[in-house]
Amino acid sequence: MNTEDHHAEGKPLRRRRGRWTFNTRFLIGKPGNPMMERWRLLQTPLFGVYVHRIYREDLDPVPHDHPWRFWSLVLRGGYVEQLHKRPGDLEYRLAGHRRGSLHRFPLHWAHRIISVQPRTVTLVLVGRKVRNWGFYDDDGRWIAWQDAIGVRPTEGARSTGKYPAVA
Repeated sequence: MNTEDHHAEGKPLRRRRGRWTFNTRFLIGKPGNPMMERWRLLQTPLFGVYVHRIYREDLDPVPHDHPWRFWSLVLRGGYVEQLHKRPGDLEYRLAGHRRGSLHRFPLHWAHRIISVQPRTVTLVLVGRKVRNWGFYDDDGRWIAWQDAIGVRPTEGARSTGKYPAVA
C-alpha cells in the first residue's frame, strides 16, 4: 500500500501516499550534522512546494545539480553559493541570497552552498522531475548520486583539488 519515500538526500520522517506527498519532513546530510531539513508541504508529479531549514554549507568539494528547475525565496537568514552555469568547467560566480531575495535555478546549472547564516529558512517551488541528479567531478564528468556514494569523503563526490576552495 504505502511505501516510504526513499531519496539520496535523507531519510523520511513521514510516509508517502501514491504519487502525491503531503507534509513530509526529512534530514539531508550526515547523521548528527545535517545540512538541512526539507519539509515537503506538497509534492505532485508536476511540481512541489518545500520549506528548507538550512543549517550549514555543503561539505562536498564539488558542485551538484538538481533533477528539476526551481525557484527559492529566502524567508529568514541567507546564504552564499558557488553557481556553475556550465557545470564541469572551473568557472563559477558567487551569489549571495539574503532575506527577501528570490532566485531561479535552471535545470542545467550546478551549485555548492559555501556559507550559511544562522537559522536560514527558504521557501522552494520545484518543477517536474525530469532527470536524475548528481555531482560534477574535477574533470567535468557528471556522476549520478548513486555512483558517488561510495567515493564521498564528506557527503558527495571526491575532489582532487582542481575546484578552488572558497573560505
